[in-house]
Amino acid sequence: MLIGPVAAASPRRGRAVAIRASLALAWLAAFSWLAAEASAATVARPVKDLTRSAELVFRGTVQKTGAANLSLVEPNARTAVVRVDEVLKVSGTFDTFAGGEVTVFLSEDLNAGDQRVFFTKVLLLGESLGVQEVGRAAGSVTELKAQVGSAKAEILREGLAARLAGADLVVSGRVLSLRATGAAAKSGAISEHDPQWAEAVLEINSVLKGQVTGKTVAFWVPTSVDVMWASVPKPGLGQEGTWLLHRQAQEGGATVLAVVDAQDLLSAEEAKVAKSLARP
Repeated sequence: MLIGPVAAASPRRGRAVAIRASLALAWLAAFSWLAAEASAATVARPVKDLTRSAELVFRGTVQKTGAANLSLVEPNARTAVVRVDEVLKVSGTFDTFAGGEVTVFLSEDLNAGDQRVFFTKVLLLGESLGVQEVGRAAGSVTELKAQVGSAKAEILREGLAARLAGADLVVSGRVLSLRATGAAAKSGAISEHDPQWAEAVLEINSVLKGQVTGKTVAFWVPTSVDVMWASVPKPGLGQEGTWLLHRQAQEGGATVLAVVDAQDLLSAEEAKVAKSLARP
């Protein structure tokens, strides 16, 4: 995925030139990728496959064909300005474009006024968003919208099942306390960066996987904002949630339970699905 930096107004001509040059290089580098993607996207693909591979799936209406709303893009027969009527799946923060217009690099020709479910990957970010179709699926907009919803649910369940299988203990509850440990645990991915471990004590509401004795469980969490640990969830006092805990080696040979991955705290939706997986 190639994303050009946002072009911003600046009193310094040199900076503006540098930004344009950077955008131009990103655009030139994208040409070969665009051609390959457009060629592959002309073949109809299953909705689940498309939903899994797409970064942004949306219901949209073509506003103009042979057009673009990104200054970097030279319009051609396979570019169109499309209004994002409804976001069906999004990665990151691109849902801010809901209700707006984006430039779509089409896999097949469309006409102004056409309504489609677009399966896309983000290519450029500037005054607007530039996205490339990764494929199309057969069916009406209503049918495809329902199929995307079902596909997202299946993909979520499959991903959660794998994550639950990789955890030693899965518990939900409320954080009662936090304290620095002053120690360093050895994880499977050893790093020279100090994780700055703290110990959290969780008041248990339910156990989805594993066994515990008592009404609380202690686990370690890295408090460091180092690049290796910054995305790992940091519990706060009183926070409620469902945690995926992993056994980690501690200095001296003992083991502790710890959160070590960005996905070790489940969202409310994930927690609901996880409960159904743990207790069918």
